[in-house]
Order: sequence, then structure tokens, then C-alpha cells
Amino acid sequence: MRADTFSLLYRRNRIHKRMCAAFLVGALAVSLAGAAAVRPAYATTAEEIRDKAKEDLENANDQIENIKDSQVNIASDLKAAARQMETLLGKMDQLKSDIKDKQAEVEKAADELVEAKRVEAEQYEAMKLRIQYMYENSADESLWTAILESDGIGDMLNRIEYVSDLYESDRNLMASYQEAVQIVEDWTVQLAQEMEQLMAMQDDYEKQQDDMKVLIAALEKKQDQYAKQLADAEAAARGYQETIDEQERIIREQEAAAAAAEAETYEGGGTGDGGLGDAGYLEDPSYDPAFSSNVTGEELVAYALQFVGGPYKWGGNSLTNGCDCSGFVHLIYAHFGFSTPRYSQSFKTVGQPVAFENIKAGDIVVYPGHVAIYIGNGCIVEAQSTRAGITSYRSVNCHTITAIRRLL
Repeated sequence: MRADTFSLLYRRNRIHKRMCAAFLVGALAVSLAGAAAVRPAYATTAEEIRDKAKEDLENANDQIENIKDSQVNIASDLKAAARQMETLLGKMDQLKSDIKDKQAEVEKAADELVEAKRVEAEQYEAMKLRIQYMYENSADESLWTAILESDGIGDMLNRIEYVSDLYESDRNLMASYQEAVQIVEDWTVQLAQEMEQLMAMQDDYEKQQDDMKVLIAALEKKQDQYAKQLADAEAAARGYQETIDEQERIIREQEAAAAAAEAETYEGGGTGDGGLGDAGYLEDPSYDPAFSSNVTGEELVAYALQFVGGPYKWGGNSLTNGCDCSGFVHLIYAHFGFSTPRYSQSFKTVGQPVAFENIKAGDIVVYPGHVAIYIGNGCIVEAQSTRAGITSYRSVNCHTITAIRRLL
């Protein structure tokens, strides 16, 4: 039968269904009070908690990555600071060696200055004795005596030249001693200046070393803080993951409970007079979205029909070993790369809405507490119940349709 035929059937039976509405509502209230009616509230709560935990986990993971990046930067800064400290300590060691060598030079220069001044004083005293001996009288009298006592002109000239040479020699010798003393004094002054510069460098290096110690201590403290922050963030992430796992477990239990209630509700099968729910688009023929994937409804249906006859299992996730209604639809679509929910009523929002008269093979059909796949000719393929297993013979109108969605 075509989809429009089922639409006419629905309209023809509408008055009859209104008469039975009160009875159906009462029956559903009794049969689903502990499952389909209550479960979505619990499921929503569990899903909200799970989704919030997922969001928190994502934020925690982002924080962990940021902390790890900061740790890498801190480690790099510490390595750089350690290298600077090592270089500075090397300079300090070299400076200490230079100061030691310079101190030895200063001491040597001081000793040489003392010796130079001693030699200068000694030579000065000797020169004074010679002067006193040779020049007791004036220079003119000494020259006159040398002339008078000479044995001839040659001897006289020799005497005069000797006196002059001795006088000049003493003057030159004294000047050289004084110059030597001055050189040593200048050297001593230069060494003192160089020592002051070395000591100033030592003070500067010590200050740099103190500053570097402060910097390294601050970096190490920051490193410890990041380590604690990372441990806290990782602990929080583990807590969020545990929350997610726990809520997933609760959701699976709720789905299993809903599946149990669903199995009890649908165990007897449907008569094909379920009708449409209150979703307005179901009766609006303008809702006929185009297929947007490279998978056809016929391909998806052909794949789903392979598992007809397989077992129904509450909360199951195997097309061959057993699954429930939402698991069946979820696994069929997952085979073709589509991500879908795992709770039957969540299928009300997947894909695009489809009017009942535009239903096509591969479309998802949602009922109260149940979900199936339309295969064409007015039938659905579904994980029906524990008694029936996976079937493909029931009418798409076996129960009230609350949503039709196109995901392909």
C-alpha cells in the first residue's frame, strides 16, 4: 500500500480513534507509568548531567593542554636561566683567577718599588760621597788643580775630561735610577686601578648571580604551581570522565527499562490503526526534504533487512547477537557513517522532518517509546520485542506516529 493510502485510512478512522482516546490514554498511563512516561525525565536529567560533564571535561582538557604548554615554557626558561648561571659562574671563576694573578702582580710591583727606591737611595748616597770627595772645592778649583798637577798638556786634558765624564756619568746614572723608580711607581698605580676594576666586576657578577638565583627560584616556584594545577586539572578530568561513565550507565539502564516497558507494550504487535501524533508537520505535505547523502534509502533498507529474524535484547548493541529498537536504528545508520542517538525519543530531532504522505524508504519513524525504519509498501523494519525479535512485517501505522525524520 502507498503512503497516501495510509493517510486516507488514518483520516477515515480518526473519529473512531477519538472515541477510544480516553481508554488508550488510561491504558498507556498504566502500562508506561514506570517506564516510557517516567524514563524520559530521568534520561533527560542523566543526559544533561552527562553533557555538562562532557563540557567540563573538554574545558579541563583544554586547561591541561594550556598548563602543559606553560610547563614547556617554564622548563625552557629554567634551562636558559641555568645556562646563564653556568656562564656567570664560569666568569666568576675566571675573574677570581684574574684577581689572584693581579694581586700577585701588585705584590711583585710593590716589592720591586721598594727595591728600586732602596737602590736609588743607595746610589744617591754613594754619589754624594763621590761628589763630596771630588768636589769639596768648587768645580773651577778642581779643574785648576787638575791643570797644575798634570804632567803635561796631554795629562792635563785627560784629567779635565775625566772630571767632566765622571760628573756627567753620575748625573745620567742618577737620572736612570729615578726613571726606574717612576716606572715602577706608575706600574703600581696601574695595577691598583686594574685591581679596582676587577673588584668592581666581581661586585657586578655577584649581583647578577643573586638576581639569577631569585629568577630561578621564582621559575621553580611557578613550575611547582603548574605541577599542582596540572594534577588538580587531571584529577578533575578523571572525575568528569567518571561522571560521564556513570551517567552513560544510568542512561543505558533507563533505556533498558524503557525497552522492557516498550516490549511489554508492543509484545502483541500493532493493528495498523495507530494514526499520527501532534507534530504539526506530519500532516503538512510541504515537508518533503531532499536526500542529501550518497546513500539511498533502498541501500539502507537492504542492509537492515539482512538482520530480520535476529534476537531482541534490551540495551543490546549487536545486530547479530541482539539489540533493542533504538540500538537497531543506531547500528544500521552507523554502518553508513551516520551518527545517531541511542535513545528512541531522541530520534525525534535528527535529520529533517517529513510529512506522513511523503514518507520514503530509509526514513526513521518514531512512536511513543519506540523507533523503526520505514522500508516501503507501508511497512517498517524494527527490533520489535523479546518475543518477535527483529521483524519487517508490521504496518507503519502499528502505533501512533510521533515523528518521521529523514537523515539520508
